[in-house]
Amino acid sequence: DERPSVVRTSTPAILMVMIEVCAFTALFGLAAHALSGLQITGGDVNAPGAEGVRDYMLRYMGQVFVGGALGPPFGHIFAVVVSIVFGLLLLSASNTAIVDLIAIQFLMSRDRELPKIFQRLNKWGVPSAGMLLATIVPMLLVIIVKDMSGLADLYAVGVVGAIATNLGATSTDRKLSIKSWERTLMFATFIVMAAIEMSLLIDKPNARYFAVTILAVGLILRGLVQERRMKKEAQALPERVGVELTPAAAAAAELAVPAPAAPAAVGNLAAESILCAVRGTGRTLDFALREARETGRRLYLLFVREQPFMTEQDTKRKWEEDPEASKIFGEAKAKAADQPPLFCYAVSPSAAETIVDVAATLGAARVIVGAQQRNALLNLIRGSVIREVSHLLPEEIDLLVYA
Repeated sequence: DERPSVVRTSTPAILMVMIEVCAFTALFGLAAHALSGLQITGGDVNAPGAEGVRDYMLRYMGQVFVGGALGPPFGHIFAVVVSIVFGLLLLSASNTAIVDLIAIQFLMSRDRELPKIFQRLNKWGVPSAGMLLATIVPMLLVIIVKDMSGLADLYAVGVVGAIATNLGATSTDRKLSIKSWERTLMFATFIVMAAIEMSLLIDKPNARYFAVTILAVGLILRGLVQERRMKKEAQALPERVGVELTPAAAAAAELAVPAPAAPAAVGNLAAESILCAVRGTGRTLDFALREARETGRRLYLLFVREQPFMTEQDTKRKWEEDPEASKIFGEAKAKAADQPPLFCYAVSPSAAETIVDVAATLGAARVIVGAQQRNALLNLIRGSVIREVSHLLPEEIDLLVYA
């Protein structure tokens, strides 16, 4: 479904998260009030025998409550467990935030709201510029703002501002099909959140400078992109020179995955065909060309641009627009001489699934892939494409791994 409805799942999910946040926040407040001897000194919180417990309140709670019930040794052990568990949870939350920031920057770049550098992917399919920005800026903030209270101020300004912006933009957008009472409630909440945001900006000068800086940098980048785009559109675009193809190769050059194809024609043409998934111009490509030449089989070369974030423009992208694919296909055509291969190109979040889909669509008798050069740790984290292809490939199609 191109326009799926998320009403059935979004409402229960939002309610569940809301209940959890409210319940656990209230529980945390009650537990903090149950602690005796807490003193506020200069913006910090001290406890008997423990200075600055504001920054490690959960650990202190575990130590006090469990230690009071089971004894100090158990309280100390439980405090260590609490620290480790919440440290891992924070790592998970940081990873989620970084991935979301990378995705947002990538999609904004695809929408021409940010420079194109945020679309450039590394060999693992992750936008390099977005990843650097999403990791280096938080690291610098932690180094520069050493006080937990200062970081909390930045967090409060960012979260409240984001919620207020979202509510305000949604409630005032007449194009959205929102019920009147929902729109009214959202706008009223926006007014409250906007007032809270203004009070935070007034009372927290460092957070105000940070928020203004982020907004200024973002708006400047957006303005530069729009100005450059307007200049390009005003100029006459030069004619693109593509890779020279034979008529047979040109007929298959526009193959997209999973574009519909005529089953009979493809089946007759590729009854004994070979599909080779390429990522470069190395020995795997040479072997596939040699195998096709010696056996007389039709050879299809498939280049998959693997990227985790997809837009509508990505599904329509041609291989001529991809410099790496153009280079590989051009060299393959030159090496093939009188028996040129047919070229297939796809942008996909899963290279393995695309390889299997193309092989099944073409009715290929054999699939050739090169051995992966990633180390064992990366294979464990991201998974092995070869293993996934082997698992998904139909039994009647042979898989050949060239190493």
